[in-house]
Amino acid sequence: MKVFRIFVVIFFNFNVLTSYAQTPTELEWIKENTSELKTISGYDFSAIKKAIGDKQIVALGESTHGSGTFYNLKSELVRYLHKDMGFKVLAMESGLGDTFLAYENIDTLSSKQLRNFSVFGNFRANEANGLFDYLKSQSNTKWPLQYVGYDTQASSEFLFTKLKIILKEFDKELSDSLSTRMFSYQRSYGFGSNNDSINYLKHRDIFVETSNTARRYLEKYKDSIISKHKLNKTSYQVMVRSLSMFSASYNLSYADRWEGFGIRDSLMVENLKWLLKEVYPNKKVIIWAHNGHVEKGAMENGYMKTMGQFLKEQHPKDYYTIGLFANSGVSYQFWTKSTIPIEPTDSTFIEHRLISSGKNTPFLDLSRHVKTNNNGWIFESIQAFELENGGIIRFVPAKRFDAYIVVKESNAPTYND
Repeated sequence: MKVFRIFVVIFFNFNVLTSYAQTPTELEWIKENTSELKTISGYDFSAIKKAIGDKQIVALGESTHGSGTFYNLKSELVRYLHKDMGFKVLAMESGLGDTFLAYENIDTLSSKQLRNFSVFGNFRANEANGLFDYLKSQSNTKWPLQYVGYDTQASSEFLFTKLKIILKEFDKELSDSLSTRMFSYQRSYGFGSNNDSINYLKHRDIFVETSNTARRYLEKYKDSIISKHKLNKTSYQVMVRSLSMFSASYNLSYADRWEGFGIRDSLMVENLKWLLKEVYPNKKVIIWAHNGHVEKGAMENGYMKTMGQFLKEQHPKDYYTIGLFANSGVSYQFWTKSTIPIEPTDSTFIEHRLISSGKNTPFLDLSRHVKTNNNGWIFESIQAFELENGGIIRFVPAKRFDAYIVVKESNAPTYND
């Protein structure tokens, strides 16, 4: 009986794998409909230009925040979208206040300082340096690529540094302890993950109360602060808005603490909505984020509504989203300082399907395809590897993204400062 059970399992698994094997016509369809982005001299993004058309918002995802290969490719694609397609704003998965204020001071910052003062640590990689060099080089031209963040989290201490200078006049104790108090957010999250309700609530309250207190000072002394510190209207609004978002994103009971992930996406889209309407009206915008934030349709067993789903509802004709995956190689997990192998396990994965085209960096646009005998798989549930979403995930390709890019191999980012 035991032998029979093993045989049944092996037979079943074999049939599952072979039933998903690519047919010659399916493979032919993939080869015909994918475009090679990688060239001897760099990248050719002309196929992406054709697919995007006149869309106003283009979202660039990534299946992991730990791929130097992704950072390099996306940096080059951002440059192309600005120079060749007229996109005027880069909105990064980074703190609203940190990024906006750092870019506002770009004349006094090096490109490396702009990077370090705006993005999270995992993005401060050598492979992303070209992006920040480009932002710096374009900042004083007639058509700069304006740079902003939209996240509800702090990605550096740039905003806190500015706030400490302002608050010192009104509350020296708050100013001196601001950074420690604000990083109670990270401590509270850690205690919540370890099921320590007492310390979760203690540090949650410190973070929320500090955010609200700092915001109230800014609102109460608005005119004098704007005058003394030579703030423009938008800079002031960004500071106040950042503090409001800090409080809103983490004012959760211990029982509801995991809802913070969904709240973060709903608030990030509110930041983008405000930026698109009030700060960059009628501008073409590039969004840089994780796949899980920019998807237009949910992966299977998704537990929250994502930023991309909100954006698709708000801009049904103007939102174009690209999912980015790797077929092999590694990802660097910045917060654990460990290297994780990227391992799509069989031919059913979207990474393998696109690489089977024979291309090194295939691009596949699905936004205009209808179902045929040769492409039925793009309308069915398949798998992919997404590190920050738990590893192996399932989704319907045509529903989740408008297009897909797969790199043949991902290399870990390199850091030297």
